[in-house]
Amino acid sequence: MNTRIGLGAALVLGFALLGSSVAVADDAPLTLEQIHAAALAQAKERKEGWAGKLTLGATGSWSQNSNVVGSPDGATVQLGTLIDGLLEHVEGQGTWSSTLKIQEAQARTPVIDSWTKSSDLLDLTSMYFYRLKSLDWVGPYGRVRGTTQAFAGELTKPAGYTVKYLRADGTTPTTTFAGQKFTRLTDPFDPVMFGEAVGLFANPTESTAINVRLKIGAASQQLLTSGGFTLADDAKTPEIEVKQLRNAVQVGAEGEVALDGKIGSDLSWKAKGAVFMPIYTSLANAATGIDALNTDVAAAVSYKLAKWLSVDYVLTAKKVPLVVDKWQVFNGVVLTTGFAL
Repeated sequence: MNTRIGLGAALVLGFALLGSSVAVADDAPLTLEQIHAAALAQAKERKEGWAGKLTLGATGSWSQNSNVVGSPDGATVQLGTLIDGLLEHVEGQGTWSSTLKIQEAQARTPVIDSWTKSSDLLDLTSMYFYRLKSLDWVGPYGRVRGTTQAFAGELTKPAGYTVKYLRADGTTPTTTFAGQKFTRLTDPFDPVMFGEAVGLFANPTESTAINVRLKIGAASQQLLTSGGFTLADDAKTPEIEVKQLRNAVQVGAEGEVALDGKIGSDLSWKAKGAVFMPIYTSLANAATGIDALNTDVAAAVSYKLAKWLSVDYVLTAKKVPLVVDKWQVFNGVVLTTGFAL
């Protein structure tokens, strides 16, 4: 098993042209024939044909203050939903997998006397893997992905505020709004981010206790927008700055590490870290170097309360400089129910 992990790391690092290799050996290292036999055994365990799964989750919280020093009187309510869908087809050495993720949350506080959006994500990803016959845990992959928001993006403040619009043409008009007044920044399904990638994957370990999946490849992404705005506030100025989005194309390299496993029969976990480093960007004054790095991190721990019900802690954090040059973070405790299609 250690040999397999070492070969996986060496393969991925070599593909990245880092000029080094990693190999870990036991006192009794596995031969390539033994690795091949284990891979064939795993291939027989994989069921061919179609399979699907749909998971539904809901979040909710309520609290109320009355005469609490430092806190406004009134109730705070937050409601949200998480939907994860998977549709997969296995045939021979190939696996086609598509996932749908919907993440929505709304909140209402004594400070803002209206429901406001606190989380909004619509993500559809389709990927194809081809496992090599000689090393069944390694092979090429291709992926397409689309992400957007389902609802309009809006800005509001408890008291009167002034918005400074940083337009793409260089002009910077300002508008003053009354407190509790909403100003729209983006329309529903705006912006839309498309992404494509081809590369090499390696799954060094595949077991109930822990799965490790590695990917590295060439990638591109396109930002399509109707000219909406995103928050880019400078805390040193009295105005609230919002920056106009622009259509853009980026080409570069991506890498991903994903892990998941189970502890006993009721506790499961998963974690993922992915990066995309643009080498080319169509915008002349776009961020460069490490400032242009796209990062996507996610983690979850799930405890099964019943066969059909679990309580989960979910954390997602991402940074996409083309859209918002700040971390976008969501975390919460979720009651989740799921079923297989």
